Amino acid sequence: MLYPAGMLKFLIVVWLVAVPAQAVTDSVVFAPRANDPRSVTEALATLAWAPGAFEVDVLPGDGDADARLSFPAARPTGDGALDTAWLRWFRPAGTADTPRPAALLVHSLHPDLPVALALARGLRGRGIHAFVLELPGYGERTPAERKMTGVTTLENAPMAVADVRRAYDAIAAQAGVDPARIAVQGTSLGSYFAAAAAGVDGCFNLTFLLLAGGDGVDILENGQKDAYHVRGALAHYGHDTHAKLVALIDPVEPLRLAPRLNPATTWMVNARNDTVVPAKNARALARAIGLEDGHHLWLAGNHYTSFLLLPGVLELMVSEIGAAGANQDRPDGDPGAAP
Repeated sequence: MLYPAGMLKFLIVVWLVAVPAQAVTDSVVFAPRANDPRSVTEALATLAWAPGAFEVDVLPGDGDADARLSFPAARPTGDGALDTAWLRWFRPAGTADTPRPAALLVHSLHPDLPVALALARGLRGRGIHAFVLELPGYGERTPAERKMTGVTTLENAPMAVADVRRAYDAIAAQAGVDPARIAVQGTSLGSYFAAAAAGVDGCFNLTFLLLAGGDGVDILENGQKDAYHVRGALAHYGHDTHAKLVALIDPVEPLRLAPRLNPATTWMVNARNDTVVPAKNARALARAIGLEDGHHLWLAGNHYTSFLLLPGVLELMVSEIGAAGANQDRPDGDPGAAP
């Protein structure tokens, strides 16, 4: 691992019990649009899978999550640990009879998922369902051959994109969730998969990308700190040339599907002094999406200190998702605010 485990533990009262498995069918549509360039069409073909029925199990929560959802990965590898996707559900109280919006959070490189979990608690406290997806190699999805942080995820990048997209259908089937109002949010590493999945068919009504950028190979080869360490870890496992990095990253490169994102419903938040995801890479992705300045926000600080401004990111999400003010019906009075 690149980071010590055991950071940012939180105690929240949980009250949800398990319910029987639900039968869900993929609603994914990979059809290219009339103005899609060939590279976009090829990217869709690379990420595609055959839609079908699958089961979603809802289990009791652990830690600070109220419940856990599991479902079979759309692009299985044959490794049992990887082939079951897991979501941690942060469920506002009193939502069973009143459909409310939801957000799917795709975590960063850190093994403890601190940003995704902080945002999830904050959204729950504001009356919004929050679901944290565990990427391949994290949490319950750690294979027997455990690799350095992020390597398993990148080696299974198309699977990760499919997990994000299939998670939409699993979330939409849950009681109390408004299927027309499911946002996706990704941070750093997770923003890659969130952006690609959002470009598949537009199922997510809002997209929030934190510390995101385009040209992942350039980020790995020239970025510092996390990018440098991940590059070294990938080289250790045989991804040690430019051509091999391109083969690994290009299938999920967000620049390829960025033109399919709706700039009116997409927001990017970047750090001015980020050396992991440099500003030029952030601007490249914003241009590819077609974002106006009001949808591309810049925080003070770098890739790490900008996390101190996470409450502002939470407020942006709550404002745009449009479901604030539901904290009064939480039985424990927890405001759920991000630290």
